[in-house]
Amino acid sequence: MSDDSGQVSIEVGLLLHQVYSLATQRLNDALRPMKLTSRHVTVMFLIRDGVQTQRDLVARLNTDKTGMVRVVDDLERLGYVTRTPSTLDRRVTILALTNDGEDALRTAQRHTKRVSAELFHAVSSDELGTLKSILQRTIAP
Repeated sequence: MSDDSGQVSIEVGLLLHQVYSLATQRLNDALRPMKLTSRHVTVMFLIRDGVQTQRDLVARLNTDKTGMVRVVDDLERLGYVTRTPSTLDRRVTILALTNDGEDALRTAQRHTKRVSAELFHAVSSDELGTLKSILQRTIAP
């Protein structure tokens, strides 16, 4: 009897990538009129949920500093994020959503929910819960 778990793992990885790519494309299309991308919205969600510095965003998203600076610059230019110098360390700036940023995030969240519902229309909420649990265990240290 052969062990096909390696092949199945590769196939699952490819499927996850395809779903991610499709979801990102559809969400970016929905967000385009707001001059936002899924990356902007992800950063806004993280700031809303308590991530305060670009350094922490880079670590949480496992991304490069230059790209993150660009995203935060975009959000600041749109009036959705402020940068305030830290009182504890002058090299650090604290990020916060503005009222307009919170409004934009609520609108973006409606787009996110709609795109998600369209993408996962054939999947039950129990199945999505199971998938979420599996993925969380996969990335847990």
